Amino acid sequence: MKSRRRTAAAWVIRVLVLAAVAVVWFVPPLSEKTSDSATISRYDAVFDLSADGSLKITETIDVQMPFGKHGIFRIFDTRDERRNGVEHPVRDLTVTRDGQPEPYQWDDAPAGQESLRIGSAAVTLTAGQHTYVITSTTTDTLERGPDGTVRWWWNVVGTGWQMSMESVAATVHLPAEVTRVECVQGKDTPCRADASERTLTVRTGPLDPYTPVTVRATFPEGALPPPAPDPADHTVLWSIVAAVAAVALGAWFIVATRERPPGFPVLFEPPSGVSPALGAMVLDEVPSDDDLQATFYDMGAKGVIRLDGNESAWNINLLVDPQDPRVSEMERGLLVGLGLTAAGDTFLVSKSADAGEKLTTARATMRAIVARQSGEYLKPSGVGVLGTMLGWVATVGVFVLAGLRLFGQGTWLGWPLFFGLAAFSLVAVTVSTDPGSRSKRTPEGRELWSRAGGFARFLTTDSAESRFEAAKHMDWYPTYLAWALVFGSADAWAQRYLDQGVEPPALPWIYWTGTHHYGAATFASSMANSFDAAISSANASYAASQASSGSGSFGGGGFSGGSGGGGGGGGSW
Repeated sequence: MKSRRRTAAAWVIRVLVLAAVAVVWFVPPLSEKTSDSATISRYDAVFDLSADGSLKITETIDVQMPFGKHGIFRIFDTRDERRNGVEHPVRDLTVTRDGQPEPYQWDDAPAGQESLRIGSAAVTLTAGQHTYVITSTTTDTLERGPDGTVRWWWNVVGTGWQMSMESVAATVHLPAEVTRVECVQGKDTPCRADASERTLTVRTGPLDPYTPVTVRATFPEGALPPPAPDPADHTVLWSIVAAVAAVALGAWFIVATRERPPGFPVLFEPPSGVSPALGAMVLDEVPSDDDLQATFYDMGAKGVIRLDGNESAWNINLLVDPQDPRVSEMERGLLVGLGLTAAGDTFLVSKSADAGEKLTTARATMRAIVARQSGEYLKPSGVGVLGTMLGWVATVGVFVLAGLRLFGQGTWLGWPLFFGLAAFSLVAVTVSTDPGSRSKRTPEGRELWSRAGGFARFLTTDSAESRFEAAKHMDWYPTYLAWALVFGSADAWAQRYLDQGVEPPALPWIYWTGTHHYGAATFASSMANSFDAAISSANASYAASQASSGSGSFGGGGFSGGSGGGGGGGGSW
């Protein structure tokens, strides 16, 4: 049962990680797009392109300003991701407003961008039209095309303009005649670009905010010196290398934290000298969910307590002194935690927060003692602790990087890191979700593991080697029920008797005082289930009282709006 839950948890995490990878791969970064209260009545740009790829840009922008504005800001895209990160630095900048020099300053911007704030916070502009002229130069704007051609692929209007534009004109002075000109407005709406000798003109508008205009002009082979090749894109290669290395590391952690199972010979009696709770702890390396009830059943089978139940509550009656030799250290701690310190003491298991709190505290004490006792059989695994920690770090890292990609406004730490973390998380989740990976059994622990596992096989497997005559061993059922409970096989243990046509005997330590009388065939299981439900209800009441108080791709190659270099955008402030 525990193994199935761990496996289910691991697969849930895998699905979430794969979902994060899919979202990052297919969903483009999200950004908050707000329309500006100012508008551009005329955007007129002149581009002087040289044969070496250097470019001078003169932008004349007529802005209709509302009252209360100080100026505009201009964002430059300086990294051409389509060309594997080619840089287009902003140089030789000048700015005027209404024919006079205008102050400006550079603001912080994400990698691949430059943000220019034009104007002064101490000066509020008059409402109406203001004309800004921004000149700048940049480099490396030509690229190699197919069959020896050369291309100029540029966003003459960038994707980030928050202000609408009533009219747009772009004039490009070319270093040679072109054989083909393409223009697209928005994502994929064709626009007109006219080429006459060495001049290219584009006129369009009006444009809504965030609507780019992209031009691609192709020079014939030999018309211009071939530009230097774009840097090689090793992102895919390094991402694959990172993922393969991460998978190998995760697989190593799985192998390093796995213990070779011993033989599990069928045993007809439980391991001697250990409690059911401790036996289950060593078998599964985690406490059993039912260790508390099983401990009560074990004490009942030894004559230490008696359980009296009815439709509304159960009483735990202590029959012997806690110092009796039949009471182990762990059981004594549990009894004292419930206030059972002398023969004749009684604890009421009811649907109350007080009862639930005492049971919760007593179980914590019991588990602390079991954990200490398990030190002889289980030792910490440094490899398992490290693998668990790295597995969770990788899983959290996947979602952090996915968030940065989607909501970080351009902040991105790289595909190799992302895919490396995702690959490691998908593999190492087997370790990180398995508490047993953080411990390793000692030689004594392997011996107890073998005996506990062999007895578990006897309780659950009706094989030839474990077959017994149920009618001759009626005493085994109540005696071994506690062990069946911690192994998660109480129903299977009862079925061993029913399969032979024998009704499981009544549990001698349970006295039913309710008005409803169960038949012999269902008495034992019904009483046990009723007691388990009472404990669960008490714990739930306590818990409730506590709660009430307290798109991706490595790069684009298609021709679409905003796919060129340069561009950027801006708005008013």
